[in-house]
Amino acid sequence: MMARTHIAFAALMMVACSVGILQRMPQVHEVALAGAAGLLPDLDHPKSTFGRIVPYISIPIAKVFGHRGFTHSFLMVALIIWLLLTYREQQNIPVLPLVIGYFSHIIGDLLTPSGVPLLWPIRKKFSLNIFKADGPMEHFIYRGCWIGVGYFLWVALQRPGDLWIRPAHMAVSNWCVAALEQSATMLVHLLRIMA
Repeated sequence: MMARTHIAFAALMMVACSVGILQRMPQVHEVALAGAAGLLPDLDHPKSTFGRIVPYISIPIAKVFGHRGFTHSFLMVALIIWLLLTYREQQNIPVLPLVIGYFSHIIGDLLTPSGVPLLWPIRKKFSLNIFKADGPMEHFIYRGCWIGVGYFLWVALQRPGDLWIRPAHMAVSNWCVAALEQSATMLVHLLRIMA
């Protein structure tokens, strides 16, 4: 999965969790943190977005574990949760967006043919093989994620008593309709190509 799709998928997961499970409007910083955390597992690739920012971390991780190794496993997710919960009190760390963003990356890569070693140190890679990275289906998923974010925000804006947010609601609704129309056109085009 490409970096922009990881960001969009992480944002969708954060907004969906916030609205659908926690029953509250997500904070902007939570969505931004989730999006950034959605790129963290690729620290094991020196040419990734974060790998280029911190090559002194990325290069050693890549040499020891390789790309889509330890950083793409349940063990790493458990380690991150443990570290965040351990230092949350002292540092006031927002645990949920970081965990959701990180885990969303692993789910995203699980959908590609390359797969991920979920049970690392067992090196067997698991893959649902739904789409190739940077292919037409990923572009469709990228747009779908942002449509999903818009949908969950629209649901959150429907709460009774919030009459002052009607203009924002209308703007989000109009954006969702336009995005759906564009995605439908893209899907028809994609289906014609695949036929």
